[in-house]
Amino acid sequence: MSKEIGARIRAARERLHMSQAALSEAIGAGNQSTVAGWERGRTEPDGETLARLAVILKVSTDHLLGVDDGVLSLPADVADLAKDIAGLPPSERAVIEKIVAALKAEDKAKVVPR
Repeated sequence: MSKEIGARIRAARERLHMSQAALSEAIGAGNQSTVAGWERGRTEPDGETLARLAVILKVSTDHLLGVDDGVLSLPADVADLAKDIAGLPPSERAVIEKIVAALKAEDKAKVVPR
């Protein structure tokens, strides 16, 4: 199981173009070898650290643990967009909801210029 978690940590870190040293510093893990140990499957982060990793790496703890694999698989760009939208204030999310509704409407020519 360690290697699977480590592979997910590494993939998420690399997606953000973050070095092991930068992740180690952001998580307060001491040094790069801690992150390398996780990624190689020699050790695993504890629950609290796993939660902090998820926030820093912009993924869910379920993703890091492999719980959501095969259950809900969104392309990375869609998942990133959803997280960006979730961080907006309700009034701005409402605007995006209206845009999406308009794009789904039958007469897209009124919404999307050609």
